[in-house]
Amino acid sequence: MTKFLYRSYVAIGDSLTEGLGDLGFKKNRESKGWADRLAGILAAEAKSFGEPFAYANLAVRGSSALEILTGQLEDALRIKPDLVTIMAGANDIMASPKGHDAIRALFRGAITRLYEAGVQVLIVNTVNPGHFPVFKIMARKSREMSALIESVASEFGAPVLDIFELQEFSKMAFWCDDLVHFSDHGHQLIANLAAEKLSIGQRIPVQQSQTIVEPKWGIRENVIWFFVHVLPFWGRRIRGVSSGDGLDPKHFDLVLYEASPDAFVPFVEDTSRAEARKATVKKKALQR
Repeated sequence: MTKFLYRSYVAIGDSLTEGLGDLGFKKNRESKGWADRLAGILAAEAKSFGEPFAYANLAVRGSSALEILTGQLEDALRIKPDLVTIMAGANDIMASPKGHDAIRALFRGAITRLYEAGVQVLIVNTVNPGHFPVFKIMARKSREMSALIESVASEFGAPVLDIFELQEFSKMAFWCDDLVHFSDHGHQLIANLAAEKLSIGQRIPVQQSQTIVEPKWGIRENVIWFFVHVLPFWGRRIRGVSSGDGLDPKHFDLVLYEASPDAFVPFVEDTSRAEARKATVKKKALQR
């Protein structure tokens, strides 16, 4: 029997960890994003062992590696959970290579302190932004940042979830309409891969990649994207403000998380049970 590992989990990061782009996020950001979905998986796993599970998501959109690996890290250390995930660097990939030494030192210090506190760590590197022609110029920068993150993690033997090499993110369907945040498909994918990396048996039932319809993207969609997403972004850059300024994280401390009907039961279940459920649904459909 597999030993239960995690009774508490804290996620630190930027908008990708906060959950932007996930289905329904704009109405309610709770239970949205890959980290929240992973928390649901861990909660279901804990429940199967008769254990409570607590979770905090400290991620805030627009956060740099400095902000994540200082302020958010301090809050995570204060909470001292069983597990911390770190996803940082996406807002730093265009920084000068001269700044890489500082980022490397931040990652090294963060991992050291978490391990010294007895906290398990899972690190997620940066995604390859090759799904849209305009972003392909950043692919090299993202590869360099991912390599930096992986090199530091290897010093400690810390596990890294490599999303840079995921072929799914070359498809538009795995991105939301702003093209810089994951869609629900993307968030679900990362949550499942993180669970696999952590040797957790539960999974979110997902649609097979080959059956997901790619969204239409033509001249009209490009124009809408430019005015709705690009212009506001550059407006913030010119004013020197971030989309996360003044925004609180989802949680300042651990909250009890359960695989409740209105949160995670609909999509958190063991892989074998998911396949059995699909077979039952198909059988009933054929009997009609």
